[in-house]
Amino acid sequence: MARQRMATRTAETRHLPTRRDLIRGAAGLALGGALGAPLAARAAGEPLTVMTPFGFVPDFLEMMNMISGGFLARQGFDATLRAGHGTATAIQQMMSGSVAFARMTAIDVFTANAKGAKLLAISTLYQGSNFHVISLKDKPINSVAEMKGKTVGVVSINGSTEQLLDIMLRSVGLTKNDVKVQVVGNNPGVLEFIKQGRVDCVINSLAVVVALQEAKEPIANWPTDRYAPMPSQIYVTTREFADKNPEKTVRFLKALIGSTKDMMHGDIAAILTRAGKDFDIPGIKKTDEQVALVKFAINGPWISEGEKNFLRNVPELWAKASDEINKAGIASTADVRALYTNDFIDKALAT
Repeated sequence: MARQRMATRTAETRHLPTRRDLIRGAAGLALGGALGAPLAARAAGEPLTVMTPFGFVPDFLEMMNMISGGFLARQGFDATLRAGHGTATAIQQMMSGSVAFARMTAIDVFTANAKGAKLLAISTLYQGSNFHVISLKDKPINSVAEMKGKTVGVVSINGSTEQLLDIMLRSVGLTKNDVKVQVVGNNPGVLEFIKQGRVDCVINSLAVVVALQEAKEPIANWPTDRYAPMPSQIYVTTREFADKNPEKTVRFLKALIGSTKDMMHGDIAAILTRAGKDFDIPGIKKTDEQVALVKFAINGPWISEGEKNFLRNVPELWAKASDEINKAGIASTADVRALYTNDFIDKALAT
């Protein structure tokens, strides 16, 4: 009956990508018992709220697995994972104290701090880019220089993909005046824009690349960090929260480590199925495609800076990002080292 009520609610709010706005960690607590921690400790767990940047898409499986796999419960948390509706929402919720941790792009961290948000990056999950330039295989755009005079599709106006486009163009001496920009969204349907000649290429996420590859579509693609190297997907909290709750921050990161290691060495399909019992995951029935996406990320951007830098903030990448973002006029940062720290992740990895 409860699942029926939730299904009705989803049908009534089709603009939401999830079964519910909040997922309590009850299922994770039960599963955690099988992992060896006392259930009594879980029942008395410390409340913790975490937020995805948008919905419960498979790209955020490590976040869902922290709850469904019992990893946050093992660290003594009674955790809630909220489905964000854009990074701005996650930032607002962290600033208000309603959310402790969220995942977002490095560009989001730069722009939010430039506006006074005082966010702190405590871990980098994607060292490499989450976005690729996609074109047709028989009419490829193989470089940024080849974009000159062309129409480029982006996910949204003034979003991360348009900002990445600015940075890439600058890297080869071009500006946005040298291209036309069109909003196309972020889904496999963008290929139709290219086939119809409405755009010459698009900048979309890894999920779209994998979906098109799994569908055997004739595409050419390459990551944006070929021209705009920077940390991609970051775990963030507020500096105030980290300063006041260092031990809690380390425990959260231990749960993240446990979840990601589980995914790297476990059965992705089984982990996805387990998470699907707690979260409405779009496209979950396309198991092969979703497993391919997760493996693509694990074997690519998760470890593109080497296993020794897994989940760490790489200073060189942050410095490069700061330089390019400042030059592009996206955000000005006096000292990039104030935006990130490895203090917490190093402690979590050491124990």
